[in-house]
Amino acid sequence: MAMLPPRKSKTTSTGNTSKHAMTPLQTLLQMGFPQNRAEKALAATANRGVQLAADWLLAHVNDTALDSSTSRDYIIYACPSGSLLYELREFWNKSASKCGRNGAHNFLPHITLISFFQVPDEYANALVTILKNVLDEVIKEMAVNDFHLETYTSSNFMGFFLSDHGSNFLKKIVVLCAERISNLVGVQIDPHLKSLHLTLAYQFDVSQKETLKSLIKSTINPSTPCLWELKLYSREASSAFKQVYKVVYAHVPLAADELELRIGDYIYVSKEAIENSVDGWAEGTSWLTGCNGYFPLCYTERTAESDTWTLHCSLPLDGSYQETNELNDTSMTEEKLVEKYGTTFIPVDYSPLTESPKGPKPRKIYICRHGERVDFTFGTWIPYSFDSDGKYIRKDLNMPLIIPQRRDFPNSYQTDTPLTCVGEHQAKLTGLAMKAAHLTKSIKHVYCSPSLRCIQTCHNILVGLDIDKQVSICIEPGIFEWLGWYNQSGLPDWMNNEELIAAGYNINSKYDALVSLPLLISNITETVEQYYVRCDEVMQNIVKTTEPKGGDILLVGHACSLDSLSRPLLHKSPRSKQNFVKMVKDIPYCGLVTLMTDGINDWAFVDPPVPPLTNSTNKRFNWKILTTDQGDSNN
Repeated sequence: MAMLPPRKSKTTSTGNTSKHAMTPLQTLLQMGFPQNRAEKALAATANRGVQLAADWLLAHVNDTALDSSTSRDYIIYACPSGSLLYELREFWNKSASKCGRNGAHNFLPHITLISFFQVPDEYANALVTILKNVLDEVIKEMAVNDFHLETYTSSNFMGFFLSDHGSNFLKKIVVLCAERISNLVGVQIDPHLKSLHLTLAYQFDVSQKETLKSLIKSTINPSTPCLWELKLYSREASSAFKQVYKVVYAHVPLAADELELRIGDYIYVSKEAIENSVDGWAEGTSWLTGCNGYFPLCYTERTAESDTWTLHCSLPLDGSYQETNELNDTSMTEEKLVEKYGTTFIPVDYSPLTESPKGPKPRKIYICRHGERVDFTFGTWIPYSFDSDGKYIRKDLNMPLIIPQRRDFPNSYQTDTPLTCVGEHQAKLTGLAMKAAHLTKSIKHVYCSPSLRCIQTCHNILVGLDIDKQVSICIEPGIFEWLGWYNQSGLPDWMNNEELIAAGYNINSKYDALVSLPLLISNITETVEQYYVRCDEVMQNIVKTTEPKGGDILLVGHACSLDSLSRPLLHKSPRSKQNFVKMVKDIPYCGLVTLMTDGINDWAFVDPPVPPLTNSTNKRFNWKILTTDQGDSNN
């Protein structure tokens, strides 16, 4: 190899800035975007890189307000995380379900430190720097467990008030922040200096008072350990005083004044537009594109205003906030930003902000329900799908292409059903999405219920992840669903490891199950509470035995598995039988939940790395209906 010749001069030309040293703003300007638009896009996407900002600009190409000089609204919150946040979210859901929406449902759980204030787009990054510098100055004054919450309820307000010590610490932060922001941009900032509180409910019907009080008492323990975070959010100023509706069904405009609806988008709409609608349509503005138009209300559902806000920084109030610096380093390459956040402009609660790159890497557990099953889709299918010689006959395109051979074929499929083709596709889609979320190298351990539908789901998830050859499946009977559903019929006759391997599944034949099949059979009369205890023992063992190797864990089970395998890790008591059965009905095929440690062996729910999977029903078609003329008025 030839030697590199020495350079005569290493002087850098001041007129030629290296592309790697350019800021995102400089890059956008070089791409031809006007400065006002470039700054607006960077502020709207929390300055997370050129790719995301460019995507935002392209999405807003038809936004009539794109060149508006209106500044964004910023707000500073103190937000809980971990187990307390899980309890608060559970209360949010239960209170909305039982008592209807109230004012608290418009926002995420928080303590307001500084209410909305406007700052020009070019100062967005400076706000983050101010928060970091202030926190750096005062963080040493905070003692452990400073944030004690006291419950308060009245006929028009319910919430938690922060103790004096915690309040004084936060007030010192906001006074310094308000002073420095005012000096920077010349605007009046009004920090909250009265009693700091976390609102649980307000603007509710007085008849719901006792129900709400009962829900607070049964759902939230204000003493639950919690890491608080200082968060800076922003929103479009035009969205103030608007209701937010989440798109749940796509809609292609049929008229020029209609708004295109895309899954993942949100619609800003005024309260008056909703109340004055006479045909179920209302005029609104797309969060994703900024376009205006009419949309069908039944294709959307009301959601929190804060779902559309941009998160600029999240600073843990424990002295570890320096860990977030990487996210605001403008020297990060565009490729890294694209890899982290993708090229699609999406809602902003970016999970990397809460992950710490220092110390042991946080572990995650992914729990997934199986995909669509043949018996629930087609009902009694075995008598019609096998001939007198036992040969499988595919009667529908959604029926499996092939059926694995096994003992007592095909009768054993009566209680151990396979997946439909749609079910396999659901699982593969889930795996592909997990791969796109860069989980291929992080998942090191895979456990699965012995039910064939779960094994096929697990296999297809691994295929989507492209690790089906590298990571084998540990069949764990302890993950099987509640035995109370089988105390009359008995347990299914599952396929053994040899049959599964012969069918092409990568099974870990050396794995010793934590709950043996004989033990499972002997507990056929288990109660719901005993089922949760079984799952608790299984999860504690799995977490402990996988800890030395590290890496994330994937578990594939049943609808009830998402709750029964996660609830013990959250230190939650078992559900009642009635609540348990009701909860199971709300878990869809391939429903996925994610838990993460906080570094002290406690676990908490975090947002799943993939979006949910939704599909509609498609009833069986009989082409012969086209040969009839029933109901034709011309005959």
